[in-house]
Amino acid sequence: MVYKYELDAAILELERVSHNNTILCCVIVALVMAAVTAAYYIVQRHNRKLNAEKFANRLLSRQAENLPVFANEVNKISGKSIKLSGILYDELQDAITRMKNSSKSGIVEVVNDAEFVKMYPFIKELDFLSPQEKLVLILTEENYSLPDIALYTGTTEASVRAIKSRIRGKLMQSGSIGERNQKLKIFKKNQL
Repeated sequence: MVYKYELDAAILELERVSHNNTILCCVIVALVMAAVTAAYYIVQRHNRKLNAEKFANRLLSRQAENLPVFANEVNKISGKSIKLSGILYDELQDAITRMKNSSKSGIVEVVNDAEFVKMYPFIKELDFLSPQEKLVLILTEENYSLPDIALYTGTTEASVRAIKSRIRGKLMQSGSIGERNQKLKIFKKNQL
């Protein structure tokens, strides 16, 4: 009879250990799933940051390409005689206009790029915005500061504020101010 009690006690102990092992396995599986989920979100966030940096680098390189050409033109013009001041003024204005047009064509190229559209597919619906306005909208959505946006677009901070105001107006007038567009950062108070 003593053996039966010992056998029953051993069986109960085995059941308790088995139950504890089951709980431990469930906890381990939950921890592994949490770790995999966290790793997935970290990788996604990292990839988004890399894409944003790649985008910013491309914009800066487009802007930087224009600077040496502009500097050379200004140097050529400034080296001419003072007697030609009217002509020099016109040439300087032409050089500035060429610089602005080159900057605008660079923005158009970036905004119409397939990779850009893939990263920001909703931009296709906003065909009533100019390429510069699209770029300012995306940079705002990516939390770039006003000075950074001015640098990337080749404009001033005051111009960026005016562009943001124009974007908000166009979005409201277009009737495309749906639920998604109301969540755009350009409508947030701190972005004004």
